[in-house]
Amino acid sequence: MTREKRATTRLTVDTGRAVIGPACAIATGGPSRSRWHRRRRDPGYAGKTACRPECRKGDRPVGKKSAEATPAVEESKPVSATDKKGKATPKRPTQSKARPPVNPPLTSKEKRAQQKSAPLSKEQKSQAKADIRAERARIAEGQWKGDPLFDKYHLPRDRGPERLLVRDLVDSRRTVAQYFFALTMALLLATNVFPAYVNILMLVWAAMMLGFAVDSYFLCRKVWRLVMKRFPKTTQRKPGLYWYAIQRSIMFRSMRNPRPRMSYKATEDDLGQVVK
Repeated sequence: MTREKRATTRLTVDTGRAVIGPACAIATGGPSRSRWHRRRRDPGYAGKTACRPECRKGDRPVGKKSAEATPAVEESKPVSATDKKGKATPKRPTQSKARPPVNPPLTSKEKRAQQKSAPLSKEQKSQAKADIRAERARIAEGQWKGDPLFDKYHLPRDRGPERLLVRDLVDSRRTVAQYFFALTMALLLATNVFPAYVNILMLVWAAMMLGFAVDSYFLCRKVWRLVMKRFPKTTQRKPGLYWYAIQRSIMFRSMRNPRPRMSYKATEDDLGQVVK
């Protein structure tokens, strides 16, 4: 017989039967052993033995630890709504921000419907249009001067002093790229008009592409040199600045946006500066 079995098995005084269980062990003075623990160790334990009738649930003797009264837990009293917070109630600001309109139009159709429901007079319409034109002119002038306060009105690709410097550099010189589209259209028309000279026209096309590549290479070198000279701690990347310069140089001067600020006679010191 194992040690655990000897510890849990006891003979009753009156009947002499062997009983196994925690209540019987406590009644006979032996060490208690959990029935759940016995089932876990021996799967065939259930049904083999049973406790005495007097040791059934409700009649089992209680140990010293369990016999002690458990102290009652006091429930926390909810805080009353009238109790003081310990600090003053913050006051509202004296001047609140301007609120948006009650029912702002979400589409142009709704805007037209609201205008029809509450039409404006001719003087009010003309005044509103004049205000819009004046505001647009003020923004356009600030952008042309290169004022940093108006930089927020640019597209995300055009924002920043580095991009302003690149634009001024491209606008201050003549490049092969700005004549790229015009020469391409002329060559396409020439191939249809003079089919016998197609080989010569293809050589002209190849020479134009070579000149475009060489000119773009020197343009990119000058762009990076000026950017590093003016902004040594810039966070702009080389490929982004190179592509920005080539993309602007390949467009016609009159179609560039933002519109050019520099002439072809501008010096290097004038590039990227705020126009007074």
